[in-house]
Amino acid sequence: MSDKPTYCFIINCASNSKKAESFFRSKEVLLRKAFPDSTYIYVGKHDSIKNIVRKKSQSFSHIIACGGDGTVNQTAHGLHRTNCILGVLPLGSGNDFAQSVGIPLNFDEAFNVLLSGKTKPIDAIIYTNGLFLNTCGIGLDGLTNFYASRSMFRSGFMRYFSSGLKALIAAKPFTTYIVIAETNQRIEQKVWMITIANGPTEGGRYRISPSSNNSDGRAELILVKYISRIRLFIEFMKLSLGLPFSDSVAGTFTFTNSVQIRTEKPQKIHMDGENVVLRENSSMFELINGSIRVVVP
Repeated sequence: MSDKPTYCFIINCASNSKKAESFFRSKEVLLRKAFPDSTYIYVGKHDSIKNIVRKKSQSFSHIIACGGDGTVNQTAHGLHRTNCILGVLPLGSGNDFAQSVGIPLNFDEAFNVLLSGKTKPIDAIIYTNGLFLNTCGIGLDGLTNFYASRSMFRSGFMRYFSSGLKALIAAKPFTTYIVIAETNQRIEQKVWMITIANGPTEGGRYRISPSSNNSDGRAELILVKYISRIRLFIEFMKLSLGLPFSDSVAGTFTFTNSVQIRTEKPQKIHMDGENVVLRENSSMFELINGSIRVVVP
């Protein structure tokens, strides 16, 4: 690979209710002028972004994820343990990772960020089957995402809001057993949900962990306590208005190394908005400091 930056754009045609493809095609001429000799790969529903990125990382210095958080997540999977740089053009419905690193949601402004070429290392959290850059949700959080992935709403806010209401009705509390490695702190608690937060928001606007920063070498563990369903509904409404959980409802723990989480029974889980299935009810999550370099403002 030469010293001159080379760019491969990965466009997820399914992003943002399939609106991302047509929007990106309208901008392709502009991009080709700005990034000569760049390559554009339009990814279909059944294509593996991770495998495509893994292969292209051997030929390009920059891989640009064009889509939402799921697209960024799968691109990061392909770039893990490579020297390739991740760029993001946020075309999804949530775009939480882009917001967390300061990439504007406006296309022209995000395009200018790519042109600047400035990068910084971003932490990743790895687990048995892969990694995530922003958040992992277990329980109510995972169930909300599960419903959102099947929602008919095209608006990102309505998709997550309606799915959250549906999850509030269907969710059941569960007991979790947690070990935080560096302090050997052991937690046994009945909860509604667990979120491992490397970034501050989910669903585009839900401030699940306002203090989280995905380049500070630490992550937050959010436990929403077993409160009444009515109280949980009130907290969800506050969250929908941009207010974080109160301390009386959610406990926050910080880790810089790893955390072991076990649940009494299987739960719905998402990683960066992607529904995942873990083979065991117990998983180890390890923070990798500065895992991937990302183009930022």
